[in-house]
Amino acid sequence: MFFNKEKIKNFNEIQFNFLIVKINNHTLEITLNRPEKKNALNSDMLNELALCTDYANYNDSIRAVIYNSNCDIFCSGLDLIDFKKNPNNIALADIFNKLHKPKLVILEGDVHAGGVLIVACANYVISKNDIKLSLPEVNRGLFPLQVMDSLFRIMPKKSVIDWCIRGKKMTAEECEKLNLIDEVSDNDLENLCQLWINDIISVSPNAIKNGLRIFEESYIDKDNIKKLNKELKKLRKSDDFKEGVSAFKEKRKPRWK
Repeated sequence: MFFNKEKIKNFNEIQFNFLIVKINNHTLEITLNRPEKKNALNSDMLNELALCTDYANYNDSIRAVIYNSNCDIFCSGLDLIDFKKNPNNIALADIFNKLHKPKLVILEGDVHAGGVLIVACANYVISKNDIKLSLPEVNRGLFPLQVMDSLFRIMPKKSVIDWCIRGKKMTAEECEKLNLIDEVSDNDLENLCQLWINDIISVSPNAIKNGLRIFEESYIDKDNIKKLNKELKKLRKSDDFKEGVSAFKEKRKPRWK
């Protein structure tokens, strides 16, 4: 758990600042709600997402979790400027790996950087046809280590490394061919997602919860995630990272040394 049981029990009384949270039909629906920053994940937003993970695991009536967004960007990754001021020890990968309920992602906006990790950690992903996904970290003096680790469980390693190095944009159809996205459609994504939900809530919740827990404990290398997170913190102290953030703020190309 990320938080104590008392806070989790009072979940329904909590006022979320960066998420819209709804519970319906045994499903926890989480809408990323920071449109003015293109749903960039700041430290407080990570805490809110982590609390949702704790609540979904704690509440047996929650059988699935849906992630979507309220703007034309699903998620633009970590808010690098905020994280320089407000570091957070919660690893983004842990928030989703430790959630032992089926995770569904609806993509109606582009996905960048750490946002791709949310997609990679999901059990089901449905996307509009015109969506683009990118890993631009190398333009900020970083390398998407946590995202890379999650993608290795889905895509060929050579394709993952190439994506991390070049930071190129990939289409939803390209990601579907690489198993990152399950279905690409221009139909009503929420209705299509509900078909998956109906299947999920019709089977044993205890079997699913324990199956996903066993998967996390058996196949996700927690020590490796800690190591990658430690290395990422080192990169955030580098001159290249400082230059990358400055260039991003000043809307110019980085001047690498």
